[in-house]
Amino acid sequence: MQPTRVEGEGTEAEQLRERIWTYAQRGVVMAVVFFAGLFVGYQLWGQATQLQQQVEELTDQKQSLVKERDTERSKVTLVERDKKELERQLGELKTKLAAAGGGASAQKAEPAGGGGTQGVTVE
Repeated sequence: MQPTRVEGEGTEAEQLRERIWTYAQRGVVMAVVFFAGLFVGYQLWGQATQLQQQVEELTDQKQSLVKERDTERSKVTLVERDKKELERQLGELKTKLAAAGGGASAQKAEPAGGGGTQGVTVE
């Protein structure tokens, strides 16, 4: 039994081999294009070198801001501590002044502008 011939094309087996070969070529070309696209995309955006640099800069900036914030908080804490100490000393001086001057006579001796701490030394 001989293969039948189609006019101008050859046998059916040859046509089948040509179709298989054509589709194999197309598949290989599509695979190459696809993987080349993946490779180029990874090289351009996969490693994200610009974003990594930006992340490093922002991390450094954040760390410096955190350190600055902590420094300012410690300064505020020291100022509040000093303020409480001075308020305590002021209260002690007021009680000493009131005890020494008899309260009402100390108020009469104060100038009209208030004050009351002139001549008082704080240790």
